[in-house]
Amino acid sequence: MKTSCYKLNSCSRIVLLAFLAIWLPISAQAQAFPSKPLRIIVPFAPGGPTDLMARTIGKSMTQSMGQPIIIENKAGGGGLIALGEVARAPADGYTLAFPSILSVTNPALMPSYPYDMARDFDAITVVGSIPHALAVRPDFPAKTLTELVAMAKDKPGTLAYGSSGNGTSAHLAGAMFAQVAGINVTHVPYRGASLAMQDLLSGQVQFMFLDMSTGLSQIKAGKLRALAMAPARRVAVLPDVPSIAEQGYPSYNIRAWYGLLAKAGTPPDIIQKLYTEVKRALDSPEVREIFLAQGIVPGGMPPAEFATLIKEDLAHWKRTIENLNLKQP
Repeated sequence: MKTSCYKLNSCSRIVLLAFLAIWLPISAQAQAFPSKPLRIIVPFAPGGPTDLMARTIGKSMTQSMGQPIIIENKAGGGGLIALGEVARAPADGYTLAFPSILSVTNPALMPSYPYDMARDFDAITVVGSIPHALAVRPDFPAKTLTELVAMAKDKPGTLAYGSSGNGTSAHLAGAMFAQVAGINVTHVPYRGASLAMQDLLSGQVQFMFLDMSTGLSQIKAGKLRALAMAPARRVAVLPDVPSIAEQGYPSYNIRAWYGLLAKAGTPPDIIQKLYTEVKRALDSPEVREIFLAQGIVPGGMPPAEFATLIKEDLAHWKRTIENLNLKQP
């Protein structure tokens, strides 16, 4: 009997030791996150507002997390190249994507879009949003949004608005506005926001939905005049400019966010850790000052809220793009 108990206890100890040998390294790894450098994949070239946001929070997170945050710019494919880097990486929180609103508009514009943004990625948080303003030249005859609509209705098809390209947020904002206002205006796409703004300043196009990272300095300098803001609520960077929703079009709302995503299946405690660190960075006065100076509204919504926002925006843009009868850019 004693021999049997001894053998049983020996077996039990062996099983326990084997279990601990497997479990302890996993537990230690989870507790130690991050134990190596992290990568944030930005879907645009260096120097733009998305790159600025990523590098700003990356610098702050490097200090608080004790590991380098490496920013990698993978431009092209409407953001798909950057998303692909994360989709192919392990679901361990060390490779993150920094997509823009294109990640919820392009699935409706591109029938062959390869990812389900609500299923294939885990939401961390919105890092920032860049509001758009409907801007005109200071000498433009219409001094209010109401007057602009009246002018467009009086002379259908004669007013033109510029954008940074087909399928971009500026294009969609203009197309949505034309639809809700019941006006006939011409869309003129450019290869970039700066080229479109040059033609707005010279009078080649009459108005444009400018993102504040591009247009805020021109508006503050008096070279352009903002008639309305695209988000449903007023924004801190131009608090005196009313929204389009305030001015008679309550359904109008453009949420041009930039967020942080991990691969689906990343452990929830790692997602929470990443969110806590990003939120810490966004709450710091230094980061807020940098963002607001560039017309960027700091984010920070919890992961569950961001996941809901992605689902809502996917559904919203699918309906909107179908109603506008827009095709793949």
